[in-house]
This record gives sequence, C-alpha cells and structure tokens, in this order.
Amino acid sequence: MRHASASLLLLVLVSSLSPVHGVLEAYNTNLRCRCIHSTGALVQIRQIERIEITPPGNGCPNKEIILWMKNKSVVCLKPQTKWIYSVAKLIK
Repeated sequence: MRHASASLLLLVLVSSLSPVHGVLEAYNTNLRCRCIHSTGALVQIRQIERIEITPPGNGCPNKEIILWMKNKSVVCLKPQTKWIYSVAKLIK
C-alpha cells in the first residue's frame, strides 16, 4: 500500500512540472522564417501601417520584409523589391 501511494505521489509531482519543450519554444520563437510566401507586387502606401525589415540570422537565412496593413492583414515582400526601401524612409 505504501509503495502504491508513493508511486502515485511521484506521478503527480512529475506531471505537474512544466514540460521543457514548452519552455524552449517560448525562448526560441524567432528561430524560424516568418514569411512562407513573398510577393513583389506594388502595395498602396496609404494602406501600410508598419514595416519590419528583418536581416538574415541563425534561425532564418533569408532577409524578410513584413508589412502590416491597416486592414490587419500581413504581407511579406521579396527583399529584391526596390520601392519598399524608399517607402520605409518616408514612414520613418
């Protein structure tokens, strides 16, 4: 009987600990590319709310240009898109 209750207590203690996988995910959220598909299409400048240009890093080997639009959509642009750099200077 004592062995069963000790085993049950140990099982409850181990199951109450936070999993290591979840902790690692919380700290390493930026270790992957956020843009799956990119476009080179022209976007209306007045619809852009925010621009984020992310350089290549350890998690993502690609340079990423992410636009947050005023209608709450997100657009990824190809880094070769020339017009976005002049727009980024205007917005800043």
